Formats: sequence, structure tokens, C-alpha cells
Amino acid sequence: MSCDRSAPDVSYDELLSAMPPVLRDALVTDPWRLELLHRLDLPVERLAVGDLLWLLDLPLWQWDGVRFQVRPLEVLADPQSYPHHMARIRAADLAYPIHVTEKAGRTTVLDGFRRLAKAHLEGRANIEAMRLSPTHLQTISV
Repeated sequence: MSCDRSAPDVSYDELLSAMPPVLRDALVTDPWRLELLHRLDLPVERLAVGDLLWLLDLPLWQWDGVRFQVRPLEVLADPQSYPHHMARIRAADLAYPIHVTEKAGRTTVLDGFRRLAKAHLEGRANIEAMRLSPTHLQTISV
């Protein structure tokens, strides 16, 4: 088992060029600011966890200093091999809704992958979410 370490800092352009096409196709890749996202006052809706599980099968997370190596479903299936990621999933606070938007006609997560993974781990049918429109995305863009 390899020990986890942080991936080195890179520019946004370098990050995008290293991102697998499957992620670029599924996620919002325009830069945005988390603090602006958290300031939005959006209505909360309930989404089916099952409708978002496809996102947990994407290589979202880094491992051993290399980005885009680990799928959240891998962590849930083998938590002993990914103790750092598993600890972060368990620590996720489901009292806070995830943030979603639309990309290529599908609902995708902008912020909250660990909360989604925790909801799935706990067998929850639904998760609370705030949905961003294209206008909302513009207001949080860098």
C-alpha cells in the first residue's frame, strides 16, 4: 500500500491539461471561487443519490502525489487501501447541501463529492442540493 501525499501545486492550465477527457466532459472546468459559491443563497432540493453515482466512478482524487488517480467508488469498496480519502468521506457533513449544475445535459456536482460519497455509503436515497444556473456560475467565476 502506498502512502498518500499531496499533489504538487500547478497552474490552472497545467491542471486542465492533465485532466482526463472523461473529467473535462463531466465537470465544470471554468475556474470558480469556493467562497463566492458559499455566499449564494439558493433553494435546496432533494436529488436521488442513485442519479449521481456515475460521478463517483470518475477519477476525481489524487493518490501518492498524482492527480486523477482514484475513483470515490474505489475508496468505498476498499477503504483500508485509501485511509486518507475514507477519513475525509466519513468526516463529510451532510448537514450542508452539495452544489450541482448542468453539464452536457446531465446534473453534475460542482462541490460536494465527499458528501455524495458519504450519502451513498450510508445508503441514503436522497441528498440535499443547491442547483446553480448558468447565471449563478457566472457570478462565481474567476
